[in-house]
Amino acid sequence: MKTITIDEVLERKMLLLDVRTPAEYEKFHIPGAVNLPIFSNEEREIVGTTYKQKGTEAAKELGISLVSPLLPEFYKRAKEITKGKEFAIYCWRGGMRSKSLTVIFDMMGLPCRQLEGGIRSYRQKVTAGLEYFANQTTPYLVLEGLTGTSKTEILNDLEEKGYPVLDLEGLAAHRGSVFGRVDLPERSQKEFEAMLYHRLGEIGETSYYIIESESKRLGNIIIPEFILEGKQKGTRIQVHAPLSYRIRTILNTYHPEHHHEEITGAINKIEKRFSNEDKEVIADALAENDYALIVERLLIYYYDPRYEYKAYENEGNIINLTYDSLEEGTKLVQNEVDRFEIKLRSEGEKVSL
Repeated sequence: MKTITIDEVLERKMLLLDVRTPAEYEKFHIPGAVNLPIFSNEEREIVGTTYKQKGTEAAKELGISLVSPLLPEFYKRAKEITKGKEFAIYCWRGGMRSKSLTVIFDMMGLPCRQLEGGIRSYRQKVTAGLEYFANQTTPYLVLEGLTGTSKTEILNDLEEKGYPVLDLEGLAAHRGSVFGRVDLPERSQKEFEAMLYHRLGEIGETSYYIIESESKRLGNIIIPEFILEGKQKGTRIQVHAPLSYRIRTILNTYHPEHHHEEITGAINKIEKRFSNEDKEVIADALAENDYALIVERLLIYYYDPRYEYKAYENEGNIINLTYDSLEEGTKLVQNEVDRFEIKLRSEGEKVSL
């Protein structure tokens, strides 16, 4: 049986088949891998229970009885997915599931290999990679601003132009508020760390990173300590926009008219923090689908005070920018980023002299 390391797989950008259960795949998988589960979620649980109660041989026999009738379908699907290209197969530790299909597919002439160590080898690579980046002393440029000032849009524009942006909210699939998961997929800590690792590798050598100022948590995702330390000490670009602009930005981002129940559920989670007047105003606005009024109330009496309190945690110098449009804001921030880069380059040249 042919095997391959995770380094070889990533270097060659090989197609990957993940033969674990749909639940395992959904929780965490190697980016780009296609799920071809040998067992269903329920079957996996039954095999596991058999292993604990009756031992290895009984579990193997049960596994074979479940898989054997489906081998022709597995073979057909693998051919359709891989289209003649070389591919690798993995399970959790590089055990029986990936080994059995690799042997069978190889016998049938498919160009496949088993990933050594399974997805654990990938996880270990991600962890080691993040430790490497954590030991660097790269400075951070931190974009701050009240909710609705288009920070994410500005970062996305800079990233498209090739700037070293770490879009933490994008990587976490969370917008950093109680409404953060509205219309976005669930993402696990392991998935976030894998995407962060790949983004850092994609950026490569750089004299600085650009991030948005975030709390330690984005929903269920915990931001690595080295990024939080970089944020706290980084140079801060604080952006400001009129309330009317911010309300419009939030409405265009969340489209609350399409997510009324999710918005209502999110508001219910934080209503204990509202005054009785706020509760009454927001409840009436929800009943009338007046989302602009809801956003205005939340910004003034909930989000703005919380953000201003959190801003005191950061230590770096502050550059203040005010704008009335996204185009103007993007241009102003880019100008400051360019000045920051020139300053770093100048300081580096002095040190080398």
